[in-house]
Amino acid sequence: MTIKRITLHGLRLPLRRPFKIAYDTYEDIETLLVSIESTGGDIGWGEAVVDQHVSGETWQSARRVITEVLAPLLIGRPAADIGAFHYAAEARIRHNPSAKAALDIALHDLLARQCRRPLYELLGGRCHARLDLPCVISMLSPEEMARQADEACRQGYRSIKIKLGDTPEADIERIARVRESLPPSLPLRVDANQGWSAKQALHVIRQTTPFNVEWFEQPVFIENLEALARVTRATEAVIMADEPIHDLRDMLRVIRLEAADMVNIKLMKSSGLHAARAMAELGMAANIPCQIGSMVESAVATLAGAHLAVAHPNIIANDLVGPAMISADVAKMPGDDTHIALGDSPGLGARIDFDRVRELSVFEESID
Repeated sequence: MTIKRITLHGLRLPLRRPFKIAYDTYEDIETLLVSIESTGGDIGWGEAVVDQHVSGETWQSARRVITEVLAPLLIGRPAADIGAFHYAAEARIRHNPSAKAALDIALHDLLARQCRRPLYELLGGRCHARLDLPCVISMLSPEEMARQADEACRQGYRSIKIKLGDTPEADIERIARVRESLPPSLPLRVDANQGWSAKQALHVIRQTTPFNVEWFEQPVFIENLEALARVTRATEAVIMADEPIHDLRDMLRVIRLEAADMVNIKLMKSSGLHAARAMAELGMAANIPCQIGSMVESAVATLAGAHLAVAHPNIIANDLVGPAMISADVAKMPGDDTHIALGDSPGLGARIDFDRVRELSVFEESID
């Protein structure tokens, strides 16, 4: 069985509330939903959520790359040729990781459906029974962030992640107020989204030592891995790299520079599951634990990340919170807003709500 048709839907996914981080505020999420249909009638689903601040892609540029460059590489090929697809795709066009991730995820889903097995079995089998999700809180006033953290705790969340990247003193106040609203044992994580300089990051980290922050994610600018290494070497706090880490080359740079204690792997940065799994393996060899992150993706890409997180022993945390933030999703997640519990359905296990896709679609294209 080979691939006969690829269909692309451009959707705007509404959020339950605006999402504010250091470099932008999002009212909704622009996503590209991709389906790959085989000659045997099976369909695999994938997704691209772009972030021009991180990958340099836009909604429309990813659309053109998929329809004009990448999708034609797959027509007539077996779904199992995932490695060959990535080799050919990289030869045709550099970078564009979210566009490549959409097709990579759809290929993995299609292959697992053809095998009639859940995707995590093809990725190594189940290492974790379920995935607890953090509650991610936008950068707001200290009082509002503390209120939301308290509410999340009452809802059953087992960890809290707060978005920062404002002035150091304002961020110190946010950390203090949120920690005061939580039980002492509940993990509190900080993500500055590149918002501080190295000096500012160290100031915040030192001033918030009493508040028991589990780790600090991407405190400095994306291009300055050396500054991240300086912060990591200068503090006992756990530092996580995110935005600069796209592929295996970036993982190797982190290892050589000893630039971070942890790495946040995102399918939209790594071009999909194929490279993400290799990055987790490389991290395990270097004793660098990994997290599976999210670009606020729908259930489709979120499920892909969940299958990898369940299957890999070096993935010790996740940030797969897109469906909890989206008010009208294209498929239902197994579990609830506080956790993901994957079943044994074939592939991703996503049951696409076609009425919802049609309702939210801005455009649709097919390649065959």
